[in-house]
Amino acid sequence: MSAQVDIVVVGSGAAGIAAAVTAARTGANTLLMDRNPIAGGTGGFSGLTTLCGLHTDSGQFLNDGFAREFAEELLREDNPGEPFKMGRVFVQLYRPESFQAVAARLLANEARIQTQWNTSLNEVIVRDGLIQSLNGLRVGAVIDCTGTAEVGRTAGEELLVTDETTQSPAVIFKLENVERDLRSPIGVAMVLLHLAHAGLPPLSFMPCVDPGTVAVKFSGPPAQVPRLLEFLQQQVSGFERCRTPQTDFTVARRSGAMIVGRYVLTGDDVLRARKFPDAVARGSWPVEQWSADGRQSIRYLPPGEFYEIPAGALHAARTENLFMAGKSLSADVEAVASARVIGCCLATGAAVGKLAAESLPAARTA
Repeated sequence: MSAQVDIVVVGSGAAGIAAAVTAARTGANTLLMDRNPIAGGTGGFSGLTTLCGLHTDSGQFLNDGFAREFAEELLREDNPGEPFKMGRVFVQLYRPESFQAVAARLLANEARIQTQWNTSLNEVIVRDGLIQSLNGLRVGAVIDCTGTAEVGRTAGEELLVTDETTQSPAVIFKLENVERDLRSPIGVAMVLLHLAHAGLPPLSFMPCVDPGTVAVKFSGPPAQVPRLLEFLQQQVSGFERCRTPQTDFTVARRSGAMIVGRYVLTGDDVLRARKFPDAVARGSWPVEQWSADGRQSIRYLPPGEFYEIPAGALHAARTENLFMAGKSLSADVEAVASARVIGCCLATGAAVGKLAAESLPAARTA
């Protein structure tokens, strides 16, 4: 690998994949770097089985371009059927392993993308408001898609952070051989009642592509999952034969830290469906917050509406050549509770890949 690259994308979740592919297609020589061995991020590794934030409340694609391309690739990979309405919003079923496969294929198709796996961010050198180098590599621009603002923090940017009162993490895992009907709120409520009587933290269920399988979002610690499974098998009808293929249970972060940009997207912007003259992406997912005790709070946009995300929310306030997308975008704790979902991460990632490439001198991407 050369000692200089046009754009470095740090983090290979939905936003990082979209940013790297878009930057490369725009003509920039791009390095995608991640501490994991392959691309995927939350979409590929957390245990999620539903893609959220891709659609309007009428089921149409909200963002064209790479977000739609990735979603359609997953539809062809898994054949899960049409997106369906869950409450007031549409979601698309998928398999996490398919998310990884589609990501790998799209990245491999771009000759201008190099990758560095199992690599941590060790050093960011900033001079005169510009990142000069990252991990010893000279850079033209950097895109922070870590979800925890790792580049922004190291570069000395001002950050906003979430906590367990609004974005509490969860343990997500699959349960197979579930024979209980969980499609009705009453059916789920009865399960939650059993858990409450046993002193166990609450959980929520998500549908899966595979029949008889559900994904569980558990608000308790990973060490408590074996006890939860044993309780379901022994005390709750319809779960007698349930099992999980997982042996390792880890906490999935909903969001972490955001870099303050040239514009800070607010919860008011989201809920009022605000539009911007420099808009580069759209969002329509509700403001979805989770407390430490597993309780969910949802505030919806007006029917038929969406909000826009301005370019200023993807460009760091202090460092000229630092950009961000996905969960690291410039947003307050309410706005990120909407913009953190995968559909929005794909859209902001694609937008920031183009913005970063366009910020480079023309000769660098010729």
